[in-house]
Amino acid sequence: MRNVSQRTAVITLVVVIIAGIASVAWAAWSVTGSATATVAASEVTALQATARPTGHLFPGGSAAIEVSVTNPNEFAVEVQSFSQDPRVTVDAAHAKAGCAASSVRLKPTKSAIAQRVDGDGGTKTFVVQDAVEMVDSAPQSCQGASFEITLALAGVSLPD
Repeated sequence: MRNVSQRTAVITLVVVIIAGIASVAWAAWSVTGSATATVAASEVTALQATARPTGHLFPGGSAAIEVSVTNPNEFAVEVQSFSQDPRVTVDAAHAKAGCAASSVRLKPTKSAIAQRVDGDGGTKTFVVQDAVEMVDSAPQSCQGASFEITLALAGVSLPD
């Protein structure tokens, strides 16, 4: 009878162990849950840029322009190009004398600009070579004039 008791005890112990393992396995696989997250995308604000010729212009001549860009966005951007349709202004005295803003125009860029401008109000100044020209028909009243060019820029956001 003693063998039956030990045998029963062993069988009972094995059954309890198997049942315990099975219940732990069931508990590990029956866990569930859910969550929701909301993220808002940033709004994009236009870059602000001005430029001015770095050299002297004359009818038919060209010069580089020094471009200053400010990035009000939260992220950095890479300036890649600018519009060929800028707003050009002439200093008041020369404009009054007959020098028209159309006397100066941008030339197509020959190489990529690729300038990084940091976010949160970061400013970058760079030079674009051979970028502006004075038309052949510019009047005498443009002699000594100062031109300011407001550019429309294109670029892409950069990772932090």
